[in-house]
Amino acid sequence: MLNTELCGCGSGLRRVRCCEADLTALPDAAALELLTPKAVEATTLFNEKKFRDAEALALKILDMAPNQRAALRVLFEVRRAENKLGPAETLARRLASIPAENSALSTAAQLQLAQLLVGQGRHQDAAPSARAAVKLSPRDANTHHVMGVVLTETGHVHAGERHYRIAIKLLGRDDGTVLANLAWNLKLQGRLDEAAEIYQQALAIRPDNTRGIGGFAQVEAGRARLPQAIALLDKAVSQWPDDRTLRLLRALMDLQDEQFEAVITRLSGPLEALLPPELAARGQAVQRLGQITEAVTIFATAKQMQRERYGQRYEPAEFLRKAESYKAFFTADQMLNLPRASPAEGVQPVFLLGFPRSGSSLLEQLLAKIPGFAASDGFMPVAGLTDLANRLNDLEAGTNYPQTLANMAIGDGQNIPTRLRNQHLENLRTAGLVQPETKFITDRAADNHWHLGLIKLLFPEAPIIHVLRHPLDIVLSNLGQDKRLEANCGVSMIATARHYDLTMSMIKHYRGQLALRYLPVRYEALVSDPLTVLQGIVKFIGVTAAKLPSKPILRVNAFQPVPRVPAHVVTQQPLHDRSAYRYRAYEAALPQLFSEVRPILNGWIAELGYQDTP
Repeated sequence: MLNTELCGCGSGLRRVRCCEADLTALPDAAALELLTPKAVEATTLFNEKKFRDAEALALKILDMAPNQRAALRVLFEVRRAENKLGPAETLARRLASIPAENSALSTAAQLQLAQLLVGQGRHQDAAPSARAAVKLSPRDANTHHVMGVVLTETGHVHAGERHYRIAIKLLGRDDGTVLANLAWNLKLQGRLDEAAEIYQQALAIRPDNTRGIGGFAQVEAGRARLPQAIALLDKAVSQWPDDRTLRLLRALMDLQDEQFEAVITRLSGPLEALLPPELAARGQAVQRLGQITEAVTIFATAKQMQRERYGQRYEPAEFLRKAESYKAFFTADQMLNLPRASPAEGVQPVFLLGFPRSGSSLLEQLLAKIPGFAASDGFMPVAGLTDLANRLNDLEAGTNYPQTLANMAIGDGQNIPTRLRNQHLENLRTAGLVQPETKFITDRAADNHWHLGLIKLLFPEAPIIHVLRHPLDIVLSNLGQDKRLEANCGVSMIATARHYDLTMSMIKHYRGQLALRYLPVRYEALVSDPLTVLQGIVKFIGVTAAKLPSKPILRVNAFQPVPRVPAHVVTQQPLHDRSAYRYRAYEAALPQLFSEVRPILNGWIAELGYQDTP
C-alpha cells in the first residue's frame, strides 16, 4: 500500500520521499536528466509567479526523484515566499547536501542556506555554510560578503572587515549594501569617523537602504552628533513611516535626549503588539517618569514574549559544567606548578570585572579620560587565546582547555605563557587599540570572570578591578534591557539572579586560590564621588602623577573623541546616582517582584556588606 503520510517537516512531500527517504535508492544522474524538462517547466512557472502550479509540479517531480535539484529549488522558493521558514530550511539543507556537477551550483546552495539563516538572525548557525561557500568559490564577491556578515555578527569583527574588503575588491566597484555593512563593522570596532565616511558613500549609492540609514544615525550619535542623528532619522521616518527599526531608533534618540513622553507616543499601542526592543525602550521611558508598576508590567511583558514567542530559555547547563571544570583545574596547588609569562614592557592591561549592569562600562568611560589610558571595550578578549593554548599545549590527543595548560609544566612548555601574552598584546596593536601614548588598556570582556586563571599566568601582576553593585539593583536593571546575556540569563529576574550567583562563585573561587591584584569598587561610590574612586584606582594600579579630570568634568561625563570609541559611549550620559538602590522603591511598591530572587541573592548581599534595608 502506498504510504501517503506527509512529512512532519512541512515541505509538502510524502514522508518517505522527504526526511525519511532511502538515500541508497535515489535516482542516478541519468534518471534525473529525464526529469530536467519538467523541472525547467516548474522553474518557469515560478518565475511567472504561478506559484501554486509551480509547487504542484515540483511536488510531483520530487515524489519521483527527491534529489532533483531544480525542483527542490522551486519548492524551497515557494516555502520561503510563504514565510514557512522551518520547511524552507529543511529544503535548503537538502539542496546543500546534494553533490553538484559544478562548484557554481554547490556555492549557490550553500549561500542560499547561509542567507536564509542570516535573515533569521541565526548567524552562528550560518557559519558552516558560509565557510563552505567561500572555500568552493574564493573569487566570488558574494561569498565573501556573506562571510563578512556572519563574522561581524558573531563578534569576529576584524575578520569580518577583511572579507568585506575582499568582496569590494572582487566586485571592482563600490556597492551600497557591502559598503553599508562594512561601515557597521567599523562602527562595532569603534572606528566611528571611518564608519561615517563609508556610510556617506554607501547611502549616496543606495539612498533607500533603511538599515544603512539607521546604522549611520547610530554612528552620528556615537560621535556626539545627536542633532544630526535625529535629523537623519526624522527624514527617514517621514519617508518610510511603517519601518519599525527606524521608529525604534528614533525613540531611542528621544530616550537619550530625555524626551520620555515622546518615546511613549512613538511606541504606543497594546503591549502585545510591540516587539521586545520596543517594549524595553517604552518601559525605560515610563520608569524615568516614575511610573513603577506600569514599567514593571512592560518589562515583564517583554521577557514573557522572549520566552514564549521566541523560545528563549535560561540554559545554564554548559556553564555549570564549565564552572566545575575550571574550579577543579585552577587550584592553588595546580597553579604553583605552572610557569608565568616573563615581565613585559610597554602597554599594560587593566582587567575589569562586573556582572552586566553593574557599572563596568561607566568605569571604563571614566578611566579613558585619564591620559595614558585606552579602552578596549572587550575587543580581543583573553578568552580568544584558549584555542591557541590548546594547539601549543596539546601533547595528548583529546585534552582540552583548561586541562591542557598542565602541559606547560613539561619541557619547553615554560615558554608558552610568554608566547600567549605576546600574541595577546600583538592582537591589541594590530586591531589599532593601542596608540603611541597608551600605557594602560582596560579590558572589560564579558567573560573575564571565567579566565582569571589564564590572566594570572599571562599577566601575573595585572590589576583586576571588580565593579560591585547591590545585587537587587543588578537584577532589576537587567529586567529593563533587551540584550542577550550569557546562558540567556536575561530572560527573567530569577534567571539573572541564578547566573549572578554562578558568576560571583567563580570569582570567589579564583580569589581563594590565586594571589590576584584585586580591587573591589562599589558602583554606588563611583556615581556619588567619582574623583575619590578614580584616585584610589590609579593609586592601586601604580600610576604616579596621574592627571585626573576635575570632579565637575567627571560629573558631566562629556564625550571625548578617541581613535576607537567603545560601543557603550553611544548612550553616555552625565553622571547620576538615581539608579543607586533603585530596588528599594520597587520592592516597597511591588514586594512580590523580588520574592523569588531574594533567597538566591541574600547571601551575596550580606557577604558584600550592603546594608539591606528596603
